Amino acid sequence: MLISLFTSLSIWQLTRANQKKLLLARHTERMNHPPLTARNLAQLFQKQDLRFYRVTLHGEFDHQHTFLLDNRTFYGQIGYEIYSLFKAQGLSQPILVDRGFIPADTDRTKLPIIKEIRGTITITGMLNTPPTYVAFGDFYDSSIHTSPLRVEYIHLQKIAKLLSEEIYPYILIITPHHVAAYPIEWKIITMGPERHIGYALQWFAIALTLLIIWIALNRA
Repeated sequence: MLISLFTSLSIWQLTRANQKKLLLARHTERMNHPPLTARNLAQLFQKQDLRFYRVTLHGEFDHQHTFLLDNRTFYGQIGYEIYSLFKAQGLSQPILVDRGFIPADTDRTKLPIIKEIRGTITITGMLNTPPTYVAFGDFYDSSIHTSPLRVEYIHLQKIAKLLSEEIYPYILIITPHHVAAYPIEWKIITMGPERHIGYALQWFAIALTLLIIWIALNRA
């Protein structure tokens, strides 16, 4: 039974390694593609997966609707990931823009002040799905209705319901060093394929060791 378990774990890790390789290959391919425009987004989002495509948009930030994703870390600092709505010209739905990291105050009742970029600007970034999460509590404190709003996770449908309007079904991770950006990394995966392969070899080695022990005991 244990031999079967560790063999299955090894196969699962190899499968995950292959999935990560395909994901990284897709990212590389799409990052080399010319940036999409608002017109492209309006035409394509219902037809294909748009993750990792670069996008250039013209429009304005809606600073009345900024969200602070709680419990984020950046090089050892604890804080928030900043998400602001952006109303792009040529796009019927506002898009949620990941602007990067800001440290939290030691006093949890004090939220950071987010710089506001006024007027029409051009932003470039990469399309992605919201970060994965495990929800243990409410999406946000419903007794608070001010912006920025602290949230426990990013859920586009819940944000749309909160705003009473549809929003674009992908987030845009802003280009580092943009005037509207805070410290930010375009981190595609947290564990590379090589680590999955390493774990697969470990599980397989354990399964093989158990098999050798089982054969030796049965011969005895």
